Amino acid sequence: MSPLQELAGLLLDRPLAEYVAEKRTARPRWPWRLIAEQLATDTDGKVAVSHEALRSWYADDVAEQVAS
Repeated sequence: MSPLQELAGLLLDRPLAEYVAEKRTARPRWPWRLIAEQLATDTDGKVAVSHEALRSWYADDVAEQVAS
């Protein structure tokens, strides 16, 4: 886990993976770009990452959750 992911977890008061999975499995499903924008908002701009970074970090994890 990167320091940025750890910081996000501290600021969100839950793991970033959980935050992302909640949004990706919601109906309607949030696009990666919107999750990245909301993450920046929810952390008062302290965690700003690209949607591509989020997708590379969590796409496989979310796919596993959906399959189970």
